[in-house]
Amino acid sequence: MGRAADVIIVGGGLSGLIAARTLIAAGKEPLIIEADERIGGRILTNEAVPGINFELGAQWIGDTHYRMQALAEEFGVGIYEQFDEGESSYEMNGPVMRGDAFAAQYADELEGITGILATIDEYAATVVVDKPWETPRADEWDRVTASAWVDTQGLGPVARELFEICCVGILAVPTSEVSLLHMLYNVAVCGVGAELFAESEGGAQTKRFDGGSSQIPLRLAASLGSERILLNSPVQGIDYSDDSVTVHIRGGESVRGKQVIVALAPTLAGRIMYDPPLPGKRDQLTQRIPQASAVKVFAVYDEPFWRADGLNGQLISTEGPARMSNDSHFNGSDAGVILAFLEGEQARTFGRLPQDELHQLVVDELTRHFGPKAAKPEHVVSGEWSNRQWTRGCYNANLGPHGWTHFGSALSAPIGPIKWAATETANEWSAYMEGAVEAGERAANEVIESLD
Repeated sequence: MGRAADVIIVGGGLSGLIAARTLIAAGKEPLIIEADERIGGRILTNEAVPGINFELGAQWIGDTHYRMQALAEEFGVGIYEQFDEGESSYEMNGPVMRGDAFAAQYADELEGITGILATIDEYAATVVVDKPWETPRADEWDRVTASAWVDTQGLGPVARELFEICCVGILAVPTSEVSLLHMLYNVAVCGVGAELFAESEGGAQTKRFDGGSSQIPLRLAASLGSERILLNSPVQGIDYSDDSVTVHIRGGESVRGKQVIVALAPTLAGRIMYDPPLPGKRDQLTQRIPQASAVKVFAVYDEPFWRADGLNGQLISTEGPARMSNDSHFNGSDAGVILAFLEGEQARTFGRLPQDELHQLVVDELTRHFGPKAAKPEHVVSGEWSNRQWTRGCYNANLGPHGWTHFGSALSAPIGPIKWAATETANEWSAYMEGAVEAGERAANEVIESLD
């Protein structure tokens, strides 16, 4: 006989860990089955340089990420503020300019962004976050890409490029690949309005964790106990009936339970074989919600020299390879760190270059923005996600035209004893760590209600 538990959880990311914790509190016995050799999923902190923890995956929380702040307090993980003082640097189809000069030169164009953000806020306020397909104008907004809609709003060329860069910074895909409804949904579930797409991300990236964000899943896992977690155990199949499940692991082991929570990104959940087969609508959904593309490149210097020059370490660029960057100083370290983001198209093209070539291109870009000192980093560390077998992309997954209206209702709806959890299924802060926690709690509570 194989192992057994009340509830089997497929996936040891933040959603799966939180689901297990919630079940234990309700007197249920969970077992987490994780394909990778580690827990954490899309959260990964790596001490690639001694004494410096590089957050290759999820990195920030925001002012209203109350669940994550509570977890940090409970587990004794310190929180510090993201550095954001000084001017940004802009390279918009022309020479590099400081923020004040850029704002003055393109004041009229930038005013157009203010108008479009107000319209997005107005539209997003009508989105039904737990059932976007029931939004009053859902059919209209889900038929058009976000890019096509923005193109009708009369933005000047520089403002249009700037808006695209900020949107891709959130979605990690071009706006031509998502529906307008999906973009509005992202604003609605984050509860901060269209400023989510502004440079500051509307309070979504204001705080960081001492020791890196992996401190949260690591300490969660420790609190659960190693006996409740199986690593290096890819799930290949799930057999289910009304009141039981059998989960088949590569290598021949099977685990029995009463319920199962699949805490994976939807496209990965769709690669598991289910018996009986899932309804066609669910399978069609997972064919249409791909993982996004992102690469993070960290350049490490002996000090954050750009601060003395009145710069905040942020760049916005149409030239690339990175479209954005920020000051990624690690608490307790004297080193200066700039994190360059390659997202969407940049991740898909430049991210496939040999690592040394990519690193040099990023350093060249940083030198254009922050001066000759940027040309000689002590270390360059990068993290690419599409090649990771058990992730296949980051930060999140996105729906294109007709995705929400035709298939969205299958995203988190239980199928018999199968419940779904991942940040994509959250109704608050979807695509963030906060959303992963909310989704894990919801799925666990669905299980508890079913078992009770």
